[in-house]
Amino acid sequence: MAKEEWADRPFFVGTRFRLLHLNLLPDHIREVLDDLGRETGVSIVDVKVRGQHSQLVLEIYIDSVNGVTHDDCRAISAGLEERLADDEWFGRLRTIDVSSPGADAPVRHLWQLAKSVGRTVRVARADGTTVEGKLLAVDDGGLTVTVVSGAGKNKTVVDQTISSGDIKEARVIISLR
Repeated sequence: MAKEEWADRPFFVGTRFRLLHLNLLPDHIREVLDDLGRETGVSIVDVKVRGQHSQLVLEIYIDSVNGVTHDDCRAISAGLEERLADDEWFGRLRTIDVSSPGADAPVRHLWQLAKSVGRTVRVARADGTTVEGKLLAVDDGGLTVTVVSGAGKNKTVVDQTISSGDIKEARVIISLR
């Protein structure tokens, strides 16, 4: 599989966006977001809708290989307003927040993990187990993590390869040391 094919494939199965209320985001809004993401060179990694019927808040999380700038966020927000100014559902929004996912958010794409080689990651596997260690490499097959267990004479260091299909969720661990 070419890098272009695997790099944008999300880990999670199901809808393109994880939503708190799946029925609140109409398909035409999803299509506009996809188009805006392609046009601005960012990926829409998560969308949340919260609030009441006429006081909705739309939270859009974007990312790219080169990170997210204020201009990227503004382009998505302005693009939505321009294309959906007369849309009934869009008119119910009280606020639109566009930002990067944040340091504590789960990673949704392999290319996001590739930006964190050398950092500590926690990977929840499809079988329910969790692996935590230093991220060594990411490629189209998955990732490799160095896992340290035990201490002293019982300390073991093992490199584990986790296939992309076996990843349920991945997070970069923030360390203030």
